[in-house]
Amino acid sequence: MNIEIDAQSRLTITEQIIGQIERLIAEGELKAGDVLPAVKETADRLQISRMTTAKAYALLCKKGLAEQTEGRFLIRVKK
Repeated sequence: MNIEIDAQSRLTITEQIIGQIERLIAEGELKAGDVLPAVKETADRLQISRMTTAKAYALLCKKGLAEQTEGRFLIRVKK
């Protein structure tokens, strides 16, 4: 999974993460049951706050696109 942050974007970092994960789901690169990288791993790779990453993942759950189980976030594709 390749997510990139654009510092020049008008979107917040959280919105960029969510949008890119939504795109990866729509393109079939992420499928139901796939595990998202750990919050720490994503935050460290993107050099952003863990809280920002956790917020993006939580909002994906709220949208029904992911679910948290046993400390991991899994993709859950809406039908």
